[in-house]
Amino acid sequence: ACSQNKIEEKSFINLGGEIQYVEITGESTDNPVLLFIHGGPGWPQTPQLRYQNAALTKKFILATWDQRGSGKSFINNPQAKNVSLAQIVTDAHELTVLLKEKFHKNKILLAGFSWGSIVGLTLAEKYPQDYAAYIGISQVINIHEGLTVTQNWISKQAKKNNDTATLHILAQLKSNDTTLCKTPLDCFLNQYGLVSKYKGAVFNPASEQEINKAMQEYEDYKNYDWTQGFLYSATRLENDMFSTNFNSVQNIKIPVYLIAGRHDWNVPQVLADAWIKKLDAPHKEIIWFENSGHGPLEEEPKKFNEVLIEKFK
Repeated sequence: ACSQNKIEEKSFINLGGEIQYVEITGESTDNPVLLFIHGGPGWPQTPQLRYQNAALTKKFILATWDQRGSGKSFINNPQAKNVSLAQIVTDAHELTVLLKEKFHKNKILLAGFSWGSIVGLTLAEKYPQDYAAYIGISQVINIHEGLTVTQNWISKQAKKNNDTATLHILAQLKSNDTTLCKTPLDCFLNQYGLVSKYKGAVFNPASEQEINKAMQEYEDYKNYDWTQGFLYSATRLENDMFSTNFNSVQNIKIPVYLIAGRHDWNVPQVLADAWIKKLDAPHKEIIWFENSGHGPLEEEPKKFNEVLIEKFK
């Protein structure tokens, strides 16, 4: 049947007045559309999804998008304007409307990873009529509260290991010592180093080689400067990021699924767990990945693909 059209589109489209890269891949136009919102900020997931999560394109029309100031959108314009949460949410909503029209769908599936989960949850709350379900991967709830939870965890690990060097840095972070913490982002990045030392960011070290392979695999990302894109975006989104607090969100009108790494202490998933327990939604579920830290979709990609296909195909 002609409706079984395979789709593979890689294009630059105008979203909110900024030309941005969108990739749409799927085996059949009959399948549900899944819009994936990457993290970072400014850290696209496109090559990793191609490399590790291609199984999703068998059951979904997978739409990945490099946000303004990120990835191929950043290569196209390294001076993107209006890099803010509000604008990225607007861009995502414009893209949602385009995808619904293009594939004649009433609703699409929405997934947000890490920073993308801030964008995603905002969309789910604001535009429930557009989405069949929301999938929060390593969901951010409250960055400030998270920092404290993380520091307590690091402190525990360091004391167990008589790691005085880590405890010293931790004390500096807690007192906002300006040598380490000129900005909240500096603090966060320095803390990330300590979290990583105890496998609280990437729990499955074997996955790091695969992630690096994915980032080197494709011509169109070979020359991308990941750090530059991250810093361009993160410095502009810093205030939005650090003021994130979804604790007051008690009601979402669509099904909510959280995918959480059991060992994620970068964005502590204990906060996401506590939040979803209180949430009022038509359906809610938290799915734990026992061998993952902050990146379940990369640390346990086979399980990630299977879970999404099983829940939403």
